[in-house]
Amino acid sequence: MANIIKLQKADRTAYNPNRPLEKNQLIQSQVTHFHVADLELPPELQTGIDIATVLTEGQAGDYIRRVTQAIHSSGGLKPVKKGAGG
Repeated sequence: MANIIKLQKADRTAYNPNRPLEKNQLIQSQVTHFHVADLELPPELQTGIDIATVLTEGQAGDYIRRVTQAIHSSGGLKPVKKGAGG
């Protein structure tokens, strides 16, 4: 029988889709990591989103969701090969 771990509910202010992304270093970092993954997808699956335009937590969530969907849609295709220095 598995042990049950009880978690506290997240505070209502934990997620605010209108909060400026500059106030959340963790999500900023996640956007950067997902951007790397986005650029390694086959060109037809890349989002084409300039992450400089991702300014709020809500926009970050949308971007991360879209990249995640694209990764799943890739069906395990090999990443795009980058040339030397890229």
